[in-house]
Amino acid sequence: MGLSASQARLLNLTSRMHDIEYKAQNLEAQKLQMANESTHIYQEYENALNKQKVQLKHIGPDGSANYEDATLNEIFEAGYQITIQTGDGQWKTYTKDTKNNIEGDTGITKAALDKVETLRNMVEAGFIVFRKPTKDANGNDTFTEVNIATDTSLQEVQDETELKKAEAKYEADMRKIDAKDKKFDTDLAALEQERNAIKTEIDTLKTVAKDNVDRTFKLFS
Repeated sequence: MGLSASQARLLNLTSRMHDIEYKAQNLEAQKLQMANESTHIYQEYENALNKQKVQLKHIGPDGSANYEDATLNEIFEAGYQITIQTGDGQWKTYTKDTKNNIEGDTGITKAALDKVETLRNMVEAGFIVFRKPTKDANGNDTFTEVNIATDTSLQEVQDETELKKAEAKYEADMRKIDAKDKKFDTDLAALEQERNAIKTEIDTLKTVAKDNVDRTFKLFS
């Protein structure tokens, strides 16, 4: 290979080396981004692990007690008053008879009053206060503020439905992450192999060029 041809080849190899290094840097950046995605996916799963739902105690015909998933409507039907934070940041109290005003005050639709997740979300956000019907010392009806931890008629349990959904999503997302990671590693390995081959050829061309220059100087010395 002549000197000019060697120089042209050296320039092409150097350009290819820069291209490989750029691609490798891009793949490393994508791997880093993927690590962030993995952290986000795990955070979503962890949040699902902490998801709770509110249950209300019911007394069966035989006097047995059991807890069932509760909605806002069921809380009202059990005689509770609830105080809710409205859209303007104020707190308003509602009863079974005034619950139809909730939509106008808070934006919570009538349909949402029958959804388990509506009550759960409000409890999680701290936007609701329960007031339970009781009797005062004179036997008159009154309402006492209670919370889920102290009221024996209410309890919070893990939302198994949400957990199963989260587990399925987590496993699917992590499989995609693992597949991408393996592909990135394969591509990086191929680039590194090509980089080493090019470096070897560049070193060879530089050695040949140096030898040619040395011989030329000897001819004219």
